[in-house]
Amino acid sequence: MKKLGIVLVVLLIGAFVFANGQGEDAGQKAMTLRVTNTLPLDHPMNMALQQFAKGVAERTAGQVKVELFPNSQLGGNEEMVEGVQLGTIDMCNQFAGAFANYVPEMEVLALAFLFQSEDHLYASLNGKAGDILAEALLKKGFVPLGYFYGGSRSLMNNVRPINRPSDLNGLKIRTIPTNITLEGINRMGAIATPMSQADVYSALEQGVLDGWENSPITLYTLKLYEVTDYVSWTRHFMTPDLFAISAKTWGKLSDDQKKIITEEAQKAVAYERSIWAENTQKAIDALKAEGVEFNDVADLDAFRKATSSLWNEYEDKYKNGLIDAVLSAAK
Repeated sequence: MKKLGIVLVVLLIGAFVFANGQGEDAGQKAMTLRVTNTLPLDHPMNMALQQFAKGVAERTAGQVKVELFPNSQLGGNEEMVEGVQLGTIDMCNQFAGAFANYVPEMEVLALAFLFQSEDHLYASLNGKAGDILAEALLKKGFVPLGYFYGGSRSLMNNVRPINRPSDLNGLKIRTIPTNITLEGINRMGAIATPMSQADVYSALEQGVLDGWENSPITLYTLKLYEVTDYVSWTRHFMTPDLFAISAKTWGKLSDDQKKIITEEAQKAVAYERSIWAENTQKAIDALKAEGVEFNDVADLDAFRKATSSLWNEYEDKYKNGLIDAVLSAAK
């Protein structure tokens, strides 16, 4: 697998800046780093984080231990990102768009229908677009360690199969509480409803929500098939999960510890990506057995057209060349 390339160079530069001169003398005391996300323990991302924790502990001879807090144990989407910036939480992996409240440039990864394929997404993250995002993240206190693949996100609901934007009229669809994801779902025709992942089950059960949007793996591992009837293959967001460590935590580590954490993070990313496809098919088969109905969307172009103006609006707003960098990566 291709490395993060220049992104890793930026990361190492950032490591030097944030170390504040501590270098080899930093982090010599044993420490435990807390990492969190909204996902259950058997999700591929947490399988990868368990491997990461094991590798870090072994290679630092127990000087650095990583403790995993899955299932929103340290808060919801917004709380964990804020915690990493403040340094009250050491690390998280989170839907990349969730970082946009602090690093607006990250909105590019949550633009509907921007990425043509998994390979296109990876090429963007490994190229100029990834470099621009890494620099922006470092400036706001997030040290990027890599991107887990979160698959593509599709519409899920309890009312009817979705085939055209008009099918979403009046439906309250939960999405990550960031402006760009809310706007994308609104333009697709739904009533976008911001909500932390931890609250989705009860909201669906009580009828507060009509549906939500995510991947089959998340639908299955969170057991939301118990309160979800239909999955429509819109594949509107192909947004990765950013795995990041707080700059404040990073500054407490020695240079050797930083190197180990960076290398083990890349191993975890490679592992998670390698098992995603297999786990997705298993989840789909299990969901069908539970009675969830899947449908291909009859008029997917209508959804693309409804959201396409967001690309130009993004570039007009930030003027940072990210859209061109992403589109160029597909060539």
